[in-house]
Amino acid sequence: MKRAIAMAEDALKRHASVCSLGPIIHNAQVVERLSGMGLRIVRDLKRAHGGTVLISSHGAAPEVFRGIRKRGLAVVDTTCPFVSGAQKIAGTMSRDGYRVVIVGERMHPEVKALAGFASGAAVVVKNTAEARRVRGIEGKKVAVISQTTQAIDKYLDVARALLRRRPREIRIFNTICDDTARRQRAASGLARRVDVMVIIGGRNSANTNRLLEVCRRLNASYLVETEADLSPQWFKGSRAVGIASGASTPDWVIAKVVNKIKILKERGCVVHGKRRTASRL
Repeated sequence: MKRAIAMAEDALKRHASVCSLGPIIHNAQVVERLSGMGLRIVRDLKRAHGGTVLISSHGAAPEVFRGIRKRGLAVVDTTCPFVSGAQKIAGTMSRDGYRVVIVGERMHPEVKALAGFASGAAVVVKNTAEARRVRGIEGKKVAVISQTTQAIDKYLDVARALLRRRPREIRIFNTICDDTARRQRAASGLARRVDVMVIIGGRNSANTNRLLEVCRRLNASYLVETEADLSPQWFKGSRAVGIASGASTPDWVIAKVVNKIKILKERGCVVHGKRRTASRL
């Protein structure tokens, strides 16, 4: 995510007119800051009137790139390298005659782009229930890939459900981002040691919401975008509070949330034990 932000900032310095096809990352505070620097957010390529077009970190389908070239616009592609890897797998498997199944959120821009690389013939499932209802894979060649921000346990459960549909051949690719997996492991380990978890990130950020899901299985966990979202009631009676952040959450937002929690502690809203420490990821 930091890579995408740096590329956007550089484009804004070098080009007079820069627009982004949708938010470059799913963090409202970062998007607002970039907009203040001159970045225009457009939902449709038809609204990109001249200048340079940024492709978000979630990527875009091949037809989007063709549309940009057709309009004679410059392009800065900030697609996450892990997402690019998943796109290449989707394209290769589709060309080799595999039915591509994508595990993820159907309306997420990353998943839409992945489906585009699979020639638009991909099946998208979000859980095992949907995997059990997939038709037309019995006796066929199937390739399974994941939205890069999915939880690994959920992904494997869906892959097992697809295997039970008895395809002739199934290829399962681990396309989950290393940073996403690391954050989920660290957050779950931290959640086991504290009473309350605070997850900092955009409400529409997939990787942030995965962290919330992982932690909610273990204790009381809450999602905040900024320090203004914190509620003193969450911490009453707590001996330790853990803090984790999504990949797209800037350090300055994290620092403000941490500072606000410290203030709540000093006011008696957070009760710690002897160690009187808060952990963060």
